[in-house]
Amino acid sequence: MRRVIDRVRSESAAHRCVFTGGDPVMPYDNHLEAALRHATEVGFETNLHTNGLLLSERYDGLRDYVTVYSLAVDGPDPGTADWFRGQGYFERFRSNVEFLAADQRRLAFNTFTTASSVQDLPRLAQLVAGTAGRTDVEYWLISQYRPIGRASTRKAEIYGFGRDAFIRAVDEVRAMVGEVAVYAQPTREPQDPYPFRVWVLADGTVTADLGSVAAPRNEVLGDLLTDGFEPLVRRAFALREQAQLKGIA
Repeated sequence: MRRVIDRVRSESAAHRCVFTGGDPVMPYDNHLEAALRHATEVGFETNLHTNGLLLSERYDGLRDYVTVYSLAVDGPDPGTADWFRGQGYFERFRSNVEFLAADQRRLAFNTFTTASSVQDLPRLAQLVAGTAGRTDVEYWLISQYRPIGRASTRKAEIYGFGRDAFIRAVDEVRAMVGEVAVYAQPTREPQDPYPFRVWVLADGTVTADLGSVAAPRNEVLGDLLTDGFEPLVRRAFALREQAQLKGIA
């Protein structure tokens, strides 16, 4: 994993590593602490994406090597937040915010919305603003969840609200959180392309989002440790261009 990090560092202009998963803080033998430490040592900022369920248990080993703790919260109270993530989630989230803010850690928040919960964004904005008054909050990412490939009548009732309505709802809360950057991620249609993203797995495998949101899986580009990082990224760009040309044709 250190070799993977070194290769990305030497063959890209990236300045931050985002550690995500699944949830990297869950109880896997994934050497997360060693990876965060090494990424910091070679000059990266680090962003840890986590639901926070086991954050306090691993915090001592992570603390000095995380630039931003990105926490998931989907509603301003247990009734909404626990619906998405399970009973007791909201209380654990509040506990994590309390100890991270007390330790003056930099935070960020990720939120998924439904047709119902999007109406609660103003109350959630108050929570974000209150946290920003105690410690640095870098951003708030709000997404319009859409279960591509798993459609059903029930899910259409839950998630079926328009893109324009979502964007309006997000725009209405921007001024409520002061200097915190707010990013809106509206839903895409099945034929829409993903944003161009290259993923580096811990074992060196490199994949990329090349197709539409209906694509069954990412394209596997190769092994960073044997093929190099830059050539794989260049291949990703070429494949992305081919996919777009096919779409036009």
